[in-house]
Amino acid sequence: MTVTEVTPLRCLQIEDSESDAALIFRMLKKARFKVQGERVESAAELKTALKRQPWDIIIGDFHLPGFDAYKALNILQETGLDIPFIGVSGKVGNEIAAEIMKRGAADYLTKNSLERLVPVIRRELREAEVRRERKLTEAALNTEKERLWATLNSIGEAVISTDAQGTVTTLNPAAEEFTRWSNEEAVRRPLAKIFRLHDPDTRKSSPCPAAWVLKTGEKLESSNPLLMTDRHGGARKVSYSALPIKNDFNEIMGAILVFRDVSNDEQLNEVLHSSNRLKTIGAVASEIAHDFSNLISSIFGNIELAQEYCRRKNLKKIMERLESTLKIFTEARNLTCQLLSLAHSGKPDFQAASVSTILDQSARLTLRGSNIAYELHLPKDLWQCNIDRNRMTLVFDNLLLNARQAMTKGGKVNISVENLPADSSAKPSQISGDAVCVAICDSGPGFEQKNHPDSPQNAFIKKEPSEQGLGLSCVYSIMKQHGGHVRVESQVGKGTTFHLYIPRYKADSETD
Repeated sequence: MTVTEVTPLRCLQIEDSESDAALIFRMLKKARFKVQGERVESAAELKTALKRQPWDIIIGDFHLPGFDAYKALNILQETGLDIPFIGVSGKVGNEIAAEIMKRGAADYLTKNSLERLVPVIRRELREAEVRRERKLTEAALNTEKERLWATLNSIGEAVISTDAQGTVTTLNPAAEEFTRWSNEEAVRRPLAKIFRLHDPDTRKSSPCPAAWVLKTGEKLESSNPLLMTDRHGGARKVSYSALPIKNDFNEIMGAILVFRDVSNDEQLNEVLHSSNRLKTIGAVASEIAHDFSNLISSIFGNIELAQEYCRRKNLKKIMERLESTLKIFTEARNLTCQLLSLAHSGKPDFQAASVSTILDQSARLTLRGSNIAYELHLPKDLWQCNIDRNRMTLVFDNLLLNARQAMTKGGKVNISVENLPADSSAKPSQISGDAVCVAICDSGPGFEQKNHPDSPQNAFIKKEPSEQGLGLSCVYSIMKQHGGHVRVESQVGKGTTFHLYIPRYKADSETD
């Protein structure tokens, strides 16, 4: 507001001289203040005036009969009101002026220097406005903090906030329960002492995520679950997300860490894994039962013919029937091995082996009796891999069964295998060394691919309820056990291809 504009002013004067008060009111009006004024002479009148309405400024004479500026300031301070108080007197020493300023007066003037009154009032009005805006801002911030804190207290995720030095400022109740630290105990302690992470396999300490966030100013999320140790030594697997807190000038003021217990997620995945495995076994077992029935019929037929040739003493025909029977027994043994591989459980039994034989057997078993053709392309110098044969068989069975169920009207499956050196551009970054790539490509209807080809979410591709090939999560789990990687590519109307990247057997690669 400029000096030429009329400024509303609610002015309360503590003055026993009516003429002196009128003089001040005239000065203020001449300075283009629209004055709403009142004069009081006693403590009782001052209290009544302060209760009756708000005031912008108080001008008080230092000495009144039985009432002085000190008493007036005490009354004003007791109300808690933020009103600038300007002392005015005929004559007063520097010591008294300093004392009244010390007790809370905004300024002190003599009646011989009233030319300073208007500038002092304008200054105090500006400063009072600044104080009011600051209080409103602080009140709004406090309200927002209370709302935020109420939200943090109600959510299930654990939340810890820190300052720019990584010192804890707040823990919500979930974080208190996870860490076994109360908010009061944790505040002002380093986050690394409250939130301790370890590798679940090696038990080695992992860096505190907030330190990286505070250093870089970037968001950080855990790629794999880590083990969090609480105050009393208890441990649980958690995943976390950490991000910086920045002010309007993009300066880092602190960090927010959000984490949650993923132990139940892993248990759920194990249940899903077992369920899918059982469904796959059921689907394949029905085919095996049909094949066993055919094999047994063939065995009985050969035995009956052999008996007839025995009566005729036709040794050549007898040998032919016996050789045929032995081949059928071999087929039956292979079917039994395949069924046992599906039912296999326990820790992986890793051995150096080639995937070629496993792929051939799996394709013959899974696609047997269907209207689906397949081709298997194997290089002559295929590298060995360190694999659990039974579990890797389950991987191939699941993917081939998935392809079979996708092609209800028949089709074709192309299976190709190739060696990928460590520096191959076709190898994903998740595999560091040499690898063997198995590609299983079907000519089915395909699907709209919403996830990245490397995303584990592809393990949960939605299928029709009547279809039983629900073992993709099993595939991802087993490939993870092998240190491998899965990539899926699919287009509607153009089929689906699963790429399996299996690390090469190390001892084999060291002899090259």
